[in-house]
Amino acid sequence: MALDRFLNRRARALDLPGVTPAHLLACGDNAGGKVAFAAMAVSDSGRQLWRRDLDWRAHDVIADAARNASAIIGRKPGPAALICDLETGAQRQSLAPLPNCTFDGHAVFSSDGARLYTTQSEGKAQIGHVAVYDVMTGAVSATWTSQGIEPHELLWADAATLVVGNGGILDRNATDPIESSLVWLDAATGTLKGKVALDEDNETLSLRHLVRLTDGRIVCGVQDQDFATDLRPLALIADMSGSVAFLDLPQDIHRRMMGYVGSIAADPSGSYICATSPRGGLAVVWTAEGEYVDAIDLPDTCGVAGGPEPYGFLLSSGHGARLPIHVDSVEGIVARPEALRLDPLQWDNHLSLVRG
Repeated sequence: MALDRFLNRRARALDLPGVTPAHLLACGDNAGGKVAFAAMAVSDSGRQLWRRDLDWRAHDVIADAARNASAIIGRKPGPAALICDLETGAQRQSLAPLPNCTFDGHAVFSSDGARLYTTQSEGKAQIGHVAVYDVMTGAVSATWTSQGIEPHELLWADAATLVVGNGGILDRNATDPIESSLVWLDAATGTLKGKVALDEDNETLSLRHLVRLTDGRIVCGVQDQDFATDLRPLALIADMSGSVAFLDLPQDIHRRMMGYVGSIAADPSGSYICATSPRGGLAVVWTAEGEYVDAIDLPDTCGVAGGPEPYGFLLSSGHGARLPIHVDSVEGIVARPEALRLDPLQWDNHLSLVRG
């Protein structure tokens, strides 16, 4: 009994504010029948460590654990972004977009934590920018072209190179060809170092969400503007040389995804890739070599991040559910359902793993 009491006290302590969170994410809150927006930090068990209420909808929430910092980025068309304390959620800086621009939902910290790189779109033409902010002051320190329109996610391809997914969508209701691309940019100057654009057979695909594999290749989750007419690829692996390999899907799973990948992640070992489809209510796993492994149902799932252990992921859904999964080489996806469910909360598009 004494051991049980000790373990219970320890578990409660780990869930108190002031402890480094395990995951960060945005949410909507339907408590009382009125929708409100927030960003949250949660422990490994899923309990809230802090919550920051927002006047706007957030898209991604990211961490710089080494410097106890986090960033909350407005969902497109995002009117603002915030730099906050990672352990408490206290605001440090409020960031404004460039003139006539909006934030496009994603950002990355520099390796030394001094700068925050963001994607932004300008005006009706959705001209793409990468805007760099000084984390200490909140001032803009540099701006570059994203080499495309409607840029979405960006991340580090290597220590000196950023990769950006230019979504290329001007009208989400149109099925006309779009100007989507993956581009690799010099992180010091913004100079173009590499580019991937798809051929006319895949010109309705929007290249949006990204994850880096351990060997430097980039996995891209895709959204198809014209999914009703054909089954086009919904994920690909590319590198700066222009090499592209599409990830296969069984036809029944492919149809269920309805042309839409909402988020994509790699497990901590770099062995597996997981993509979510909120339209289809499922998540799909491939090996890092692009071989299909398995799929699992979770209604309205969009958020995905690597779990705390190799071969693991955590999924989140718009119905307030969290679902840890483990990828087994024989059994495929093994679900580990949690008892904790926060029904008033609608977990939003993305889920970030905080790495120490």
